[in-house]
Amino acid sequence: MDAKQELVGQLAALMPGMVEEIARIVGDYRISRELSRERCGLERKVSAFLAARKIDGLSPKTLKNYREMLSAFAAKVEKPVTRIDTDDIRGYIAYLAQERGLKDSSIQTHINTLRSFFSWLDQEDAIRKNPMRKIKSLKLDKFQARRPLTPEELERLRDGCRSYKEKALVEFLVSSGCRLSEVAGIRADQIDWRERSVEVLGKGGKRRVVYFSVRASLMLRAYIEQRKGGEALFASSKAPYEPMSPRAIERAVETVGVRAGERRRIHPHLLRHTFATNALHGGMDLTVIQHLLGHSDPKTTMIYAELRPDAVKYAYERVIA
Repeated sequence: MDAKQELVGQLAALMPGMVEEIARIVGDYRISRELSRERCGLERKVSAFLAARKIDGLSPKTLKNYREMLSAFAAKVEKPVTRIDTDDIRGYIAYLAQERGLKDSSIQTHINTLRSFFSWLDQEDAIRKNPMRKIKSLKLDKFQARRPLTPEELERLRDGCRSYKEKALVEFLVSSGCRLSEVAGIRADQIDWRERSVEVLGKGGKRRVVYFSVRASLMLRAYIEQRKGGEALFASSKAPYEPMSPRAIERAVETVGVRAGERRRIHPHLLRHTFATNALHGGMDLTVIQHLLGHSDPKTTMIYAELRPDAVKYAYERVIA
């Protein structure tokens, strides 16, 4: 029995005596049965994509972000992966903007994730046509998104700190240039107080030595002396004083930013960016900055060397005027 006959039979059972009428109505339609494996195909493809990216060496945090965004997409679209078209993608982007109220930068992250996912499906010959080909990236103000803190903003951020813990966290981040994950992994007994340095574990399991300022050293000592316990450099305030998670550090920095009256979100990577920009404008060699940041590719460090009007003026007055 084909799908059409099965449907007629099921409807006739619900409406006895109307078999001929039902058969006439569905006669001109092409009816196929959607298999359960097709309905869950998108979720399975997402799992396969994440597994492939894990083999490629993506970090657990990136994989987690991919999983959350693609799961949200699958829950909203609810279509077999082979039937998703460009209109579905556009509808989802509109949903992110209008119903979820996401900022353009966050929407662009979703677009980038979907582009990566569907490009992988295309390469794997899992789809006939890539629905992301006609989806353009949003026009973002990249400079504003990456703009480091000005000296005035940094001072306001310092004024927004209420405890030695917050002061130590802000000063260490902005003077060391450490990544969030690196800061979360430091133990207090690893600190070389004389050299104001510490060895951190960076991306790819690579270790390097970073340094921190005199101000950071003073704030760290004051914080460690007054806290109740903990082996981590930045530990939880409550017993058993476990190391602060990366997310907890993020929240702490963001809270200070809100308290300081900053309109944009203040996060650890912004302080890392501020460190690099200040180092560059202060005359530090780009290769040294690359080492301190733990960049394996100098092109990544070159992001901080982009010419801005104030940077051009600074360089001119320093050398010529």
